[in-house]
Amino acid sequence: MSETDQSQRKPPRKGPPLAYIAFAVSVATPAFLLLVMMGVHVRVLSYNLGFMNLTLDLGPKLAMATLAFAGLSLLVSLFMAPLRYGPWALAAVVLSGATLGGYAAYDKALKMYPPIYDVATNWDRPITLSDALLADRGPDALPAPSAPRVARNESVEWGGKTVAEINAETCPAARTFKGRLPGADRIAAMLGADKRYTVFGTAPWRVEATYQDNFYGFKSDIIIRIDPDGIDVRSVGRDNPRDLGGDCRRVVEILNKLKAI
Repeated sequence: MSETDQSQRKPPRKGPPLAYIAFAVSVATPAFLLLVMMGVHVRVLSYNLGFMNLTLDLGPKLAMATLAFAGLSLLVSLFMAPLRYGPWALAAVVLSGATLGGYAAYDKALKMYPPIYDVATNWDRPITLSDALLADRGPDALPAPSAPRVARNESVEWGGKTVAEINAETCPAARTFKGRLPGADRIAAMLGADKRYTVFGTAPWRVEATYQDNFYGFKSDIIIRIDPDGIDVRSVGRDNPRDLGGDCRRVVEILNKLKAI
């Protein structure tokens, strides 16, 4: 082969630097989890597949693998070309670390809150769901008994306790409303003004609504019972057996709105 041919030969093409690949993977992991969340929200993915399997099982493994790969790319970049590739590798470490940190925060919240999905202001006279609302929940929804109890093998701290006992300890503000009693129509209008709530049905002594969160679209049913001596509120989840305090916050929020009417 002549020297001219050798000089005209192009050098072999190199693939993208490791730092660029790590950054792309660190972005792809939360993007994948976001797509899963959207799929669960619009019910394209089921709760078990989208939330339990893909988000809680596969997600942390992806985040850990991504963080390890990003860390490796950062080490390589510091030795090879720190000024050129270092910022990309560092960004990959930060993004993947933030994703894994989100799972750590979720795990901490699981330990902080009791494993319940039901909060009511009155368990001496349980607030029951109407037949129509039970039918709307469907056969796959979580049960909504009148006297729920946490299974003994569910939690060391809370196992065996009734939800009434747990509510009294962890949600003390959930108490029967004794102020000025608005009618069912005003209460329904109050809930309907909030886009998170959809009024399901009303009666002179009762209002039922459904709450849906803005992330995975998990639903909770809201039942408001109007009695001459007070108003009671119950929030019971449909999808996730661990509400992380969400049902308590909803009940207290509704009680505060009643005070403002």
